[in-house]
Amino acid sequence: MRPRQLRQFLAVCQRGTMSAAAKELGIAQPALSKQISLLEHELQATLFIRHSRGVELTKAGENLRREAAELIRRIEAIKTSIKYGSEDIEGKVSLAVITSLAPALAVGLYPRIEHEFPKIEIHISGTPSEVAGGALLRQEADLAVLPNTASDLPDAESTPLFKESFHLLSRAEQNARATPIKLAEAVKRPLVLPPFGHDLRRRIEDAARGAGLPLNIKYETGSINVIGKIVEEGLACSILPTTYWLDSIVAAKINAQPIVSPSISRVHSLCWMPNKIMSPATSVVKEMILSEIQALISGGKVSGTLVRR
Repeated sequence: MRPRQLRQFLAVCQRGTMSAAAKELGIAQPALSKQISLLEHELQATLFIRHSRGVELTKAGENLRREAAELIRRIEAIKTSIKYGSEDIEGKVSLAVITSLAPALAVGLYPRIEHEFPKIEIHISGTPSEVAGGALLRQEADLAVLPNTASDLPDAESTPLFKESFHLLSRAEQNARATPIKLAEAVKRPLVLPPFGHDLRRRIEDAARGAGLPLNIKYETGSINVIGKIVEEGLACSILPTTYWLDSIVAAKINAQPIVSPSISRVHSLCWMPNKIMSPATSVVKEMILSEIQALISGGKVSGTLVRR
């Protein structure tokens, strides 16, 4: 079992089909299928259930996904440690992250930095994207993880991290299925959405306007927790990415259906200001964020697909 095989396995987990994973990896599909089969033979376990729509993880596959993501995370940590290990790096780093992503990123990043670079003090703030972007522009934050960097922060430098798709979120009912739903059908549902001007709302408004569809907005709130509670109680549905509600989806409190025809998505990037000198501590945190996002996506703790750099 080699790291390359594990990366290939994780790519299939993320993409859901052999063909999509092979395209992302830049290899032929038969070659990828062979590597997965060799991995299954070595582990003496079936990792995927194959069907016409793609693949689904078995219990053994779920276990390997968690272990493989952690192993790849450790490999990247070793690289960072070796690269900067000869330096006694210390300093303060401020990181602004959008609210929906902040908990998952903080839980992984804080202990890693504490263990590998104990003299680096990092502060992670979870805020709406416009607040996080403003903090970066005012140089109150050294780094930020934000969507839509090219259009919203043209003066910032950035590295794309991952793409996330929007889903129709509804109260989970018995036998509910996470089947794709057309935008025209989704917008007919009573919706709870962020207020006008919010990044998520803009994405939804643009997609609906482009398709000539009206939105059936029942409630508006800027609180992601309030949106979740309204959806769980069945008072309304919502159209949003799923990362913040993955635990509720797994616990069968919320059902998530991918929006299609057209789909809605956004790309998150790691951003910094080119006119601000990047300290050694900030450089370390920057590299750790890149590997941490990869581990979170690969391990299924953040919903999305990695953007090839």
